[in-house]
Amino acid sequence: MTDIGVGMIGHGFMGKTHSMGYRDVQLIADAEVPRPRLRTIYGRNAEKLEVARESYGWETTTTNWCTLIDDPEIQLIDNAGPNDLHVEPTIAAAKAGKHVYCEKPLGPSAADAFAMWQAAENAGVKHMCAFNYRFFPALRLARQIIQDGEIGEIYHYRSQFLVSSSLGKTRQLSWRDSKAAAGAGALGDLAAHHIDLSRYLLASDPQSVSATTRVKVTTAEDGSPVETDDQFAGLFEYGNGALGVVEASRVAGGHLVTSRIEVDGSKGSIAFSMQQLNELRVAGPDKAFRTIPVIRDGDPFQSGWFPAGHPLGWVDTFGHEAVHILGAVAGLHDVAPHGASFRDGYFCNEIIDAALRSAAGGKRVAIAYRDLVRDAAA
Repeated sequence: MTDIGVGMIGHGFMGKTHSMGYRDVQLIADAEVPRPRLRTIYGRNAEKLEVARESYGWETTTTNWCTLIDDPEIQLIDNAGPNDLHVEPTIAAAKAGKHVYCEKPLGPSAADAFAMWQAAENAGVKHMCAFNYRFFPALRLARQIIQDGEIGEIYHYRSQFLVSSSLGKTRQLSWRDSKAAAGAGALGDLAAHHIDLSRYLLASDPQSVSATTRVKVTTAEDGSPVETDDQFAGLFEYGNGALGVVEASRVAGGHLVTSRIEVDGSKGSIAFSMQQLNELRVAGPDKAFRTIPVIRDGDPFQSGWFPAGHPLGWVDTFGHEAVHILGAVAGLHDVAPHGASFRDGYFCNEIIDAALRSAAGGKRVAIAYRDLVRDAAA
């Protein structure tokens, strides 16, 4: 397998970043990783779609996503569209024997995400949910430090994901403001990253949640109602006994994008900020943080890029993701544990749904995870 034909759904923000990720594969991947062939990109606006095709480097366009499923030259479907467009095309792709790579959150609801996981498993195709934070070198190193027991028993996970995108007089309505299209707002769009990271770093699942959501900016510029939350705060209890505090906001003035994560253990702590994404701060028994650069020789992902010391950026995580899913399709490695499988995507959706129930009911709720039902006829 020297190349893999890719069909992509969506050409907006995530369509652009995924396209940039594929662009970098040729430069950063080992020789045995198949190269992506950017076959066809789907969108609903033909004029904008053609601009994206030419800019991003795709061969053809289509305004009918079924074209991607029917094309024998496409082996991988990349779904970077709105949340409500994740379910039907991704399930159809899996049933057609296509490998599937889908943006987060996996579905608008846990039921949707479970159906996607079930379909992909029954079809025996590779499946990955695009939680790109797993591909930050610093967080990959953080997981290794935690797994090696260097900070001891995990006591506390805390995170903040703060933006100010809902503030301002020119607030435009988008699909992210619709419950039907998005499922959740700041919780599903922002906090989902950190919820998934907590599972990845701690190797433990939340068992209960007490959450609050708010809609502070209730209308867009044209007067249309905003239905999804722009503030979220959640307190989680994990199976390993750790506590987790996750905050997300779209109305945090002064924050263009602030993303911070800390993990406390019995022997020390870890701290990461996306604003210093080439660094990991680690504290040991002396209770003082030291800063570790994560672009040294031998650090995760460094060898594919530049000589040690040259910084990487946020968009480079999408190159790492692209290399990972292409390698998985080629049988070089599994998607898990470093990539988020559809199982991981479903678990995150289940946590999001529980947080929404908690916020609606004003009480702590338990989180239950469904087991996959194998299809004997598959």
